[in-house]
Amino acid sequence: MREEFWVVGGRFGDMSFAALNAGELHGPFGNYADALVCWRERTNATRSEATVRFTVVTTAPRRAQAA
Repeated sequence: MREEFWVVGGRFGDMSFAALNAGELHGPFGNYADALVCWRERTNATRSEATVRFTVVTTAPRRAQAA
């Protein structure tokens, strides 16, 4: 499995960012640069909303399991 990148986040309940009220998931992207473009678009679109955050996460490549 190859590495994949995702943009995750959304609207949180308050400024502690402990509870996600309305989540969003974008991806998968094949490289970090494409995910970063999406992250910038989502971040700029919600810039004035203090309880909205997004981040780029990656899946760890899986190693083949020994039989």
